[in-house]
Amino acid sequence: MEEIIQRAIQRKKIALEILNEIDLIEKWGEVGEAHLVGATAYNLMVNHDIDIETFCNIPCPENVFKVLGHLAAHRGVVEIKFHNYMNSPLNGLYSKLTYRYPDNTEGTLWNVDMWLFPSNHRGPLSRDLVGFMNKVLTDRSRKSILDIKEHLVRLGLNYPSVFIYRAVLVDGIEGIHHFLDWMNNQDLNETFKLETLTVKESGADHDRK
Repeated sequence: MEEIIQRAIQRKKIALEILNEIDLIEKWGEVGEAHLVGATAYNLMVNHDIDIETFCNIPCPENVFKVLGHLAAHRGVVEIKFHNYMNSPLNGLYSKLTYRYPDNTEGTLWNVDMWLFPSNHRGPLSRDLVGFMNKVLTDRSRKSILDIKEHLVRLGLNYPSVFIYRAVLVDGIEGIHHFLDWMNNQDLNETFKLETLTVKESGADHDRK
């Protein structure tokens, strides 16, 4: 297996260890329907970031703080943030956890982004991408995405991951230079549902993972 894919697998292993250590999916499951989303769910991890989306009928800050109160008891917790976006187009409650793992002075800092949305939320959601991404990704496209992501980290550049996925899966972009040229023609304010776009074939069907 390619080293770049092995690195992503190892990062996901650590991410799942963190989630298990602090019972995070279980705690959000007490609030609503919790989903592990983003790069962790797609096996495309480069940054130390974990994403969770939870859905319930009526999101309220009180339920969020029940979860955050549970998290505060763990000694690995470095910082917790909360922002109410219910009266904005985002229409959700956002919280962020910074966690040191292992929980000692030598541990690495991980970020956990957590959203609580109403069940009838409209607009792009990472939850809706999980099945789609895991269906269409191949070894070749996975390697291309990870390669672009790792180069962006080294260059100190940051773009929304969904644009990287679109570049590789829809437009067949490979390599950091082609990606940066492609980004020059993109509108970062554009919103789109990746799962509704036509995916470009990349490699044989047998290498889908």
